[in-house]
Formats: sequence, C-alpha cells, structure tokens
Amino acid sequence: MTSSPSGMDRWGLVTWLALCLALGLPAALLPIVDLNQPASAWPDWVQPWVLHPQSGWHQHWMSWWTTAWLHGSPPHLWRNLGGLALIGALGWIAQARPTATMAWFLAWPLTQVGMLMRPELTSYIGLSGVLHAGAAVLALQQVVIPNASHSGRHQQNTWPGWILLTALVFKVFMENPWGAVLILSSASAIKVAPWAHFSGLMAGLACGGVFFMWDKCRPPNSSVSNR
Repeated sequence: MTSSPSGMDRWGLVTWLALCLALGLPAALLPIVDLNQPASAWPDWVQPWVLHPQSGWHQHWMSWWTTAWLHGSPPHLWRNLGGLALIGALGWIAQARPTATMAWFLAWPLTQVGMLMRPELTSYIGLSGVLHAGAAVLALQQVVIPNASHSGRHQQNTWPGWILLTALVFKVFMENPWGAVLILSSASAIKVAPWAHFSGLMAGLACGGVFFMWDKCRPPNSSVSNR
C-alpha cells in the first residue's frame, strides 16, 4: 500500500465510501417491514420497492435497487449495516479503485436479478446479497490489480485478495444456497435466503472481472493522475 495515494486512488476511495453511504443511509432511515404480515398487507409505498422473485421479470423498475434498503427486523438491519461498515473499511485499506465502485454499483441490481432464479420466494428484501457482491469485488481487485502495484510488488500482495475470496466462497457454499429457500437466522430474527449471498458473490465476481480486466489492459498513462 502506498503512503501517498494518487488522485485516482483518492477518487476511488471517495466513490467507494459514497456508494456505501448510498446503500446504508436509506436502509437506516426506512422503517422495518413486518414479515409476519402477508405482502398484500404492507404499506402501499413498500409494494413497488420490494423484489418479488415469483413474478419473474415483472418487477417495478425501482425494486432492483430499493429492495436492498428494506429489512425485516432491527437485528437484520443492524447486522447488515455493520457488514457495510466493514466493507467500507476494507475498501479504504485496499484502496478501492474507481472501477471497483463501478463494478459494485452494477452488481447491486444484478444481485437482485439472480434472485429470480429462486421463484419459490414470494418476496425478497435486505442488503446482505449486495454486501457479498462488494466483498467479492474487493477480493478480486486485490487478486487482479494489487494495491501495491505502484511499488512493483504484484505477487507479494495478492494474498489478501485470495484469502478474502476463499473465505467468501467457503462461507457461501457452507450455507448450501441450492438447498432450502429460506432458513431461520436467530441472529437476524427472521428467515433468510442463502441464495442471495450466492447471487451477490456471482454478481460481484462477474462485474469485477469485467471492470478489472478492462482496467488492467488500459495503457498505463490512461490510469495515472497528473496530480
């Protein structure tokens, strides 16, 4: 890691933290959705904000983003906000690049697209899938474009990315996303969908792979700041 980040490094950190704020602030301000009630009994404003996988592509256009802001219990919300703070800190440590922010932003709605593969779900809300996408993006950045590349020590600094990526894959596969659609989480005080974590992981890897390979293949002078 460099002691004096370049202009692009600073821009990457600013955009990464701004995206964290865009994910976390609405989630913290919005009321909790009562999952003990049927979806038809939820407030009218909630209806277009929630993703309904059983409806396939027939979703309100906002739901691809807004469903991540809604939570089913206070523990569900606070655990995800804690995870978001951790990802924000990891982005700072890893010196998240602007392409990392773009990849995570694109993975946000793509995570919800992946939820359509579980049409057994009548509705899905929560931030955890998008958090897995963000963690996957950061891990892949450290593997493809280590933050120590300024000093020319590429290989010695890919190991944090490999560790994070391995931990993410192990965690998601241990949750058996191909099994039960919903499992009871005592920590979140609701039933959660393991598929959301798998969908987020895949969305983050796909988007990160595209953006980082494009970033890596650009001419060096196109990614160096003059500042």
